[in-house]
Amino acid sequence: MTTKNINRILFLITSIVFCSCSNEIWYSDFKDFSDGWKSEDSATFSFSETPNTKGNILINIRNDNNYPFSNIFLIPSLLKDGVEITTDTLEYSMADKTGRYLGKGFGSVKESLLTWKEDISFSSESKYSVTLKHAMRKNQNEFGMKVLPGIISVGISIILNREKNE
Repeated sequence: MTTKNINRILFLITSIVFCSCSNEIWYSDFKDFSDGWKSEDSATFSFSETPNTKGNILINIRNDNNYPFSNIFLIPSLLKDGVEITTDTLEYSMADKTGRYLGKGFGSVKESLLTWKEDISFSSESKYSVTLKHAMRKNQNEFGMKVLPGIISVGISIILNREKNE
């Protein structure tokens, strides 16, 4: 089975799980990488015409067995109408103490859903974008890694909190 087919199956399973909840996935998109995530390859996701409601922003990371770390450092930014609302430097665990990846999935590909922002107020009159960059570096090295191996794709999902807005 190819990596692209595995990615599609993982997305379908994730969508089914989220759709079974009272909240709904309003937006979901991914950027795929063929040879790891290059430091100059920011992943930008733009969306508009959002409902006037609150929602959560999740970061999706798909990795395979070539990912050499137990964590990942990310720099996500949220812009509203071209103005930066927030930028964070985040660390997420990607593997347990034994080295087993924490994400869900079959075979060598795992998908991690990482909560970034909760209860963000969206406006139907605004345009939004989220940019993701990695900030990984090896220990004792002041410069970041040019290529982060084992990252197949990154993405975001916007989950609308319907019950909180009604």
